[in-house]
Amino acid sequence: MIRKVIKNIKYHITNVRWEIAGLLRDCKNHLQQPVNEFSLQGYEIIQNFLDQDECDRLIELANHYLRDQSYLIYGNCYLVCRNAVQEVDSKVQQLMNVQEVDTQLSQLFHSHKIEELFEQRIGQKLRLKTISIQVDNLDTESKRGFHNDNITPPGFKAFIYLNDVADYGDGPYTIIPGSHRHTFRKIINHLYNRLITVLSRRKNYPVGDMRLFYSDKQSVSIFGKAGTLILSNQQLAHKGWQKHDQNKRYVLVCYLKLEKFDNGELFNLGQKAILQTA
Repeated sequence: MIRKVIKNIKYHITNVRWEIAGLLRDCKNHLQQPVNEFSLQGYEIIQNFLDQDECDRLIELANHYLRDQSYLIYGNCYLVCRNAVQEVDSKVQQLMNVQEVDTQLSQLFHSHKIEELFEQRIGQKLRLKTISIQVDNLDTESKRGFHNDNITPPGFKAFIYLNDVADYGDGPYTIIPGSHRHTFRKIINHLYNRLITVLSRRKNYPVGDMRLFYSDKQSVSIFGKAGTLILSNQQLAHKGWQKHDQNKRYVLVCYLKLEKFDNGELFNLGQKAILQTA
């Protein structure tokens, strides 16, 4: 028993060292980027990226494939219902790798248009990994708090609202501006996450949770019409608004990685659970 505890502690210490080294490297990388709105704030809004007809078409596409359970659709395209893979954000459904079943999204995927928007702002090459359509159903109970998508290296996302997000009840994307550059606050949060994992003997480590230092008072919730594009550095402390009680939110989500950190693997969020069920 004691050996098992010591082994577990050593495992977490090793990972903490890796996380801290990565965060310090990422901080240096952020400071080397060109100075502009995106590099300083960690996000930027572009109006009317898609027209209303295309937004309506993509909502119709999503509704065609939505089911109550996760399933494989075609090739690497699948529907993941988050309640099958995690406790938080349990009302979210997501069509992953949807560019494989839609010609126009496939053209967008191969156009390099999304990558160029980020590369112009940070001066580094990125690779678009997948396009998904995310459906956030009404949820006031299981919304995840402020978090980073991954600890290190930074990931990037382009969010495109497919329906109007006009009020807090529509579940707007909510961020802490500039928090992608908060190195020491992140280190303390990750140390805290590791500590509660060891003390509570939890099996699931809350990767990226930002429970300390951040609150709604510091946040900006992003509202916009259908077609609004949000460029986002996913090392921002961010979340979906927790009192999502009015309208379902449809979002086209493009996932990107810095080219130098891309290992070529396909994006597979939730796919393992689906394959096991199948």
